Amino acid sequence: MRGLGVDLVSLPEFAAQVGAPGSTFLTGVLTPREARRVRSRAAATSGARPGSARYDEAVARHASGLWAAKEAFIKAWSCALFGSPPLIGTDDVDWHEIEVIHDEWNRPSLTLHGRVAAACEESLGAPSTWRALVSISHDGEYAIAQVAIVDASG
Repeated sequence: MRGLGVDLVSLPEFAAQVGAPGSTFLTGVLTPREARRVRSRAAATSGARPGSARYDEAVARHASGLWAAKEAFIKAWSCALFGSPPLIGTDDVDWHEIEVIHDEWNRPSLTLHGRVAAACEESLGAPSTWRALVSISHDGEYAIAQVAIVDASG
């Protein structure tokens, strides 16, 4: 294992941030594919229409796991670089470049794009030599994600 990261999100606080007037979370942090998935899952699980409080809570719940996974990835990458300066400052991360995708069985994985992908290749090696393992869970008022960066061979 090269690096490990975990992030815990408080759903009430997260929902307040996402639902705040003028919030650009869905477009500012999530990729279009992630935002579509969040909206689709929110509609399916809440049984409510967009704009209703129940729907908005479901959006926040589904988006919180993706946000936690992105944060956990940054922490795992930082852990893997222990003793070396980061290639991208935390405030300079383009969150669209860290994308949480799911396979047909709803298992999450990460796809990196742009500057983040290039910086990871520079610092960790060719993408074929390592992978990021992702786990996302929700319980009550919390969402949690863990990311482990491991050698591809192991």
